[in-house]
Formats: sequence, C-alpha cells, structure tokens
Amino acid sequence: MNHISSRALLFLPLVFVLLAVQSVSAEFRIWESTDGTIWEGEFVTMNGGRVVIRDQAGKKNEYKPDALCEADRDYLEKVIPPALSIDVSRSTDSISGSSERVKCIATIKKANTAKYSGELTAVLVMLAEELKTGAYSKAGSATEFKFTLPEKHGVPVQFKSDTQKFLKRSNNSGRAYSGYILVVWDRFGNPVAVKSNRDSFLEKATKIARPKPSLK
Repeated sequence: MNHISSRALLFLPLVFVLLAVQSVSAEFRIWESTDGTIWEGEFVTMNGGRVVIRDQAGKKNEYKPDALCEADRDYLEKVIPPALSIDVSRSTDSISGSSERVKCIATIKKANTAKYSGELTAVLVMLAEELKTGAYSKAGSATEFKFTLPEKHGVPVQFKSDTQKFLKRSNNSGRAYSGYILVVWDRFGNPVAVKSNRDSFLEKATKIARPKPSLK
C-alpha cells in the first residue's frame, strides 16, 4: 500500500467529522511535514516567519514553512493574506444647488510580494451625517465585492460603490455625505484591513461593514 492511500485510510473517519464542524477563524485539517510526519490542527498565524498551528487540545506549535509538504504550502497561500495598500476616492456630481450624487472608488493592491491565492471580500459603506444633530448613519446599502489579488505585485483591483444622493452642507437640515468605511475580510470572516476617512469611524468599522452571511 502506498504512502498516500495509507494516509487517506488512516484519517478518513476524521475527515468526515471535520467536514461537519466549521471553525470561525480557521479550519482543522491534516498536515504533513516533508519527512512524512502527519498530524491534525488548524492554522493560527505567522510568527517570525514560522507557521503557528494549534492542535485539538489547544496546544500551539511552530513550524518552518519549508518543513511542510507542498500541499500544505499551497494551502497557506490561500489563508495568509498579505499586507494591503488601500485608497478610496470620492466622485461627486451636482444635481442642483442643494443636492449632489456621490460614489466612492476603492483601489486595493498588495503592499508586499507575499503570495496569496485566496478569495477576499471587500465591504464598502458610505456614511451620512444628519446636519441638525450631527448623528451618523449608513447611506444606502453596503457594496460587497469578492475578489482575488493579481499575482503580480503592485497591480490593483478596483471597484465602485453605488451612487447615493446627499444634500450639500450648505443646507440647514437633511443628510450630507460624511465619509466611508472599507473593510477587507478573509475567507474565514476575519478582518484583514480597515480604511476610513475618519479615525472616529474605525472603532465600529468591523460592525458596520460586515459581509452578508453565507448561505452555506
């Protein structure tokens, strides 16, 4: 019996159990080192260039990436997002002397040369300010954009929000454009990057700009 079939038979019951259990931050899977050692665990983070994997008992162990098999290194390219560079600009068209149409354009690219082939979800929300009270609220629906990063470093991904109508700040009442929140999420529902035009929006950014729940 060859090495691959032995591994499959050994962990087959365990695989079916893992398929029925969803982890919020990551997922339990079977790992293999280059010397053939096999174990079960979930990816936690990178620490000083080492991969941190937690076993079912909660113990964390660290491994050099090149000590893991090729399949595991391919998996890590899908679960470790790189640092992101994000820019959000505003496009405004006047409708009349008192109102305007506004949309936001987001540009996202890798800030380093790290490989990453996983899918990301960007959620962009525009915020409105009530001119009489100064209260903030969402302006329309959030724009959700699923994407993968280009392999080539520095190549951007761009998307636009829906256009929303606002009153200009010269009015005494009504809702005026106040800013935006953009949050990028990984495949496990963890925030990867947050961007806003105001520091005061950042505290609640991940609560306001969340992706829609999966229908799985």
